[in-house]
Formats: sequence, C-alpha cells, structure tokens
Amino acid sequence: MRGINSKLLRNMILNNESINRELLALLRVVSGGAGDGERLTLAAIAGAVLRGRAGVASGEMPLSAFNVQLSRCHGTDGIPVVSFPASGEQTDVRNAITSAIEDFVAGETGLESNIATAFRYVVDEIIDNITEHADTPLGYLNASWDAEAMTVCIADGGKTIYGSYLDRQFEGIGSDQAALHAAVSGVSTKNRPGAENRGFGISTSADMVIRGLNSVMIILSGRGLLIRSKDRNDFTELPEPVYMPGTLVCFTLPIRKEGFTIYDYIGG
Repeated sequence: MRGINSKLLRNMILNNESINRELLALLRVVSGGAGDGERLTLAAIAGAVLRGRAGVASGEMPLSAFNVQLSRCHGTDGIPVVSFPASGEQTDVRNAITSAIEDFVAGETGLESNIATAFRYVVDEIIDNITEHADTPLGYLNASWDAEAMTVCIADGGKTIYGSYLDRQFEGIGSDQAALHAAVSGVSTKNRPGAENRGFGISTSADMVIRGLNSVMIILSGRGLLIRSKDRNDFTELPEPVYMPGTLVCFTLPIRKEGFTIYDYIGG
C-alpha cells in the first residue's frame, strides 16, 4: 500500500480542482463509501485506520524482521503503511520502530542533515501526541518521496483532538473544527503552568513545516479539516456522515533547503 506522492500533495494544496477531487476520494473512504479499488491518495492511510489493517504490522515482529521489511523498499519511492504500538507499555518497541523508519527514510531520500533533523522532530512530536492523547492501541505511518520532496502521513483511530479536549472538560471548544484550531494555536490539554505554549506539539511542528520549509500540512480529526500552506490556513467542519475516527496528519518536506535550522523554531 503506497502513499500519496509528494508532488500530488503539493498540487492538491495549490489547485482547487485537485483539492476537491483528491479530498473527495479521501472522504469516500473516511465515510465508508469506497472499496479497496479506490485510487490510493491520502485515502490509503485513512482506509488503513478504518479497516485496522496496514502493509506492515511492525509491533507484531522482531525489530530485525521489521528492518528486513524496510530493506525491501530500498530504491523505491516510499514505504507501505506501517502500524506501530501506541500504548505506553510499549515505548521501547515504538521508539525502536520509529528510529528505524526515520533512519531508513532519511537514507533513501538523501535528506540533508538540517531537514533530517526537522523530519525526526515532527514525526516524533506527532507520534508522542498519539501515545499521550489518542487512547488507542495502534498508530499508522506512511512515507513517499521523489527527488525534490517527501510526504509523511501519520494517523490513529483514537478519540480525536476534540475528544481529548472533552476528556479534560475544556470550556469554549465545542466542535472538531474548534478543537483543531485550538491545537494548532498552542492550547494544551495539560493543566499545568506554561502548558499552553506546547499544545499538542502541532503548533511548533506546523510552524516549522509551513513557515520554515515553505511546505504544506493537512490535518483531519473527526469532522475537523485543516489545509495549511504558506498561502492558505483553511479550517473546515465537514458535513455528516463524514467522520475520521482519530486524527490524520500529512505533511511535506523538501529534500534540501539552504539556510533552514530547526533551532529557529524550538529554541537553542
């Protein structure tokens, strides 16, 4: 199961007609209206979440066997949808899997070191959010690339961003759209001093991807949809019966970008 091509995702953001076409494909899967023959775009990983099926179930095999699976993707343009354990009890396993994926993808794409650092940071932040907030046994990761850019999609089938706010009885957040807006604005579910500056980790990651690397990010959680690039910042509440159980985050990164440093966004 291959993921969305980097150029296709960038075009999806920049071209309204393409946005509508590709988004409809995704929404057909999310609302249960697409079969296995649906052309694979963002719908690939959304479908994996809904069906509870991935190309590689990494938590069910030794790390050595997982590395063999990754090695079979050498010289291709991506890796299959990989499921990973999202429970707190399997932190060591998850960290080993994540590190193996990051090392493999960075090597296959030839990411310059400054971009590789950003890639690892954003992936780790999103996966940390899943383990901390989603209350789900599995997360899913997919990556694809070309000579210029890469696309990463990470998802879970958990309680959604809105569900996390509801669990902590936040006032003034009454929808998936409002919860998504709060999350990327840095409003934390943690009740501790200074927590509002961290949020879900999405705000820092989104700023780094959008402003620092002039790339794009899509977040779908429940019925809340964010499409964000340097020129767009669109929050939408999708109509019923469309519903993403959990949260899907997709972003692109360039293979190289001179002058970028992660420390402009996370501090020295």
